[in-house]
Amino acid sequence: MLWYKKQADATAQQSGGDDAIVPAELAVDFDRSIAESKLNALLEQSKDVGGVENLIESLNAKCLLFGAAFPAKRPSGWSLTQETLDAVYAAVFQVRRKLGAIHAAIGAQALGDGVVDLVYGDKSLQDRLLGFVSLVPEEMKKERRAMRDLAAEILHFRDPEGMPLMTRWVWDEATASGALREFIRGNDGLPEIPIDNRAETFEGARVWFAEMLAEAGFYRDVPMLIDLLLAQAYSDYVKAMSSGLGMVQAEFGQSHHPLELLIKLLGVDPATGRGIGKAGEPTLH
Repeated sequence: MLWYKKQADATAQQSGGDDAIVPAELAVDFDRSIAESKLNALLEQSKDVGGVENLIESLNAKCLLFGAAFPAKRPSGWSLTQETLDAVYAAVFQVRRKLGAIHAAIGAQALGDGVVDLVYGDKSLQDRLLGFVSLVPEEMKKERRAMRDLAAEILHFRDPEGMPLMTRWVWDEATASGALREFIRGNDGLPEIPIDNRAETFEGARVWFAEMLAEAGFYRDVPMLIDLLLAQAYSDYVKAMSSGLGMVQAEFGQSHHPLELLIKLLGVDPATGRGIGKAGEPTLH
């Protein structure tokens, strides 16, 4: 629990303590040598974009965007403008291509109201997440998955120390897939992966990575570095599994750089240091 006390205090300030997440004890063992290998690959590949510091700076810029959009405490008379919402949506790669269908199904106003309830609602974190996803009809499965990722990014990037990143690419219990699986040695031979989708489990995993990074000598910007490490692992997995079938290009577009998938997953632009590019499309160029 490298920075648990700070996380709990920050989250309690935001929501009266309701969202303070106690890290769960993991039922799996992550492999430190795999994590170190992914970290080294991240550090090496990021040299082409000015170093991992540029990636962290871009993530911090995204946090500033989300933090400005959703203040820690909801101000009196505060309202969320469509312009602000559009800027937030543009920074979440997984939702951009689904946004038209979501708006057509429930309307822009209902989606915006749902975002406000997600962030500031009185219900438990899990209930708010489920309620936000269920705004979209059940038969719209792809759009529901995008809603889950949108919710996860909003909650995390407005409070990166208090809330773990809970996108499906980090971990999806329903398909037993995601970045976390890539840190379990011999995962292909396991009949099941005992990791659930609770926030406490995501936080338990994050504490493990924080401790690993501390032992490697990394103490600053730890939440952002963990996001990058997870994205590195998932990008490696996607490229290994699907590059021969052309699936990477179909899902993420033409990729010419090892970090291209990572950059799109996290919605950052290390070329400029901004959270997103001018056209809302993260790019290395």
